[in-house]
Amino acid sequence: MNRKRILILIIILTITIILLTIKLKPSTRYNKISISEDKWNSIISSRDENKNLILKDIEFNDYNLIIDEEDSKLYYSLINENKTKYNPSVSFKIDDNSAKIVTLADEITDEKIESSHQFKLMIYNDKEYHIYNLICTKLPILNISYEEEDKDKHKSIPIEVYLFNNLSDSTNRILISNGKLKTNEESYIFSLHMTTPGKNIRENPISVLNMKPSKEYILNKENGEKSEFKNGKNYVELFINNKYIGLYSIENVAKEKKNPLVPNSK
Repeated sequence: MNRKRILILIIILTITIILLTIKLKPSTRYNKISISEDKWNSIISSRDENKNLILKDIEFNDYNLIIDEEDSKLYYSLINENKTKYNPSVSFKIDDNSAKIVTLADEITDEKIESSHQFKLMIYNDKEYHIYNLICTKLPILNISYEEEDKDKHKSIPIEVYLFNNLSDSTNRILISNGKLKTNEESYIFSLHMTTPGKNIRENPISVLNMKPSKEYILNKENGEKSEFKNGKNYVELFINNKYIGLYSIENVAKEKKNPLVPNSK
């Protein structure tokens, strides 16, 4: 086979892969999939609800949303400086290629976000449907994952950390790291050991939300309304295994080296 034929085959293969990707993960604007309440009710009344009809993944503006399948909830963190944050591009993947996705006519606004309004999103095919509640936030999202069999161990738990930083001054929006988790009734303490999957584990300090690099961070539960919280602290929406836990402040626990020449110095 000559080089020209090989090149043609490569081009054909590339185009095929692109087309398959588009088919498996179609993309459109949020307002383009918005439908009236009458249309919404018509879909529901002519189909059976089936929670096994699920989203494999869904992206707003090319970033994955956290999916809580147990409670049928989706979580969207708006990027501060993004001009399309209120009308993001939506792409999704469902095992059933015939399934479609729609939202109940309801614009994303600052007022609704501040009031923890839950938007409605539905996937459906000719016979079934499944409704998700879409929750929007202006805060970074931190998801800590671990194996269920490890959760009752008294010692620290091996974890994977996923942090989505939506802040306008962020250079790297996504941090994925491995580490250990310690818990008590008031807080979570977690350590980070690597910045990206596939690299050798190392004990180097990592910067989280533009804070001073540290090997260990502490999460403290915050109570009250979000509007009451003042600047000066870093806050995250905390998830454990894709399950929403609540609003937490996050601090590093980096300790400065003691000066051996000065007694009791830090």
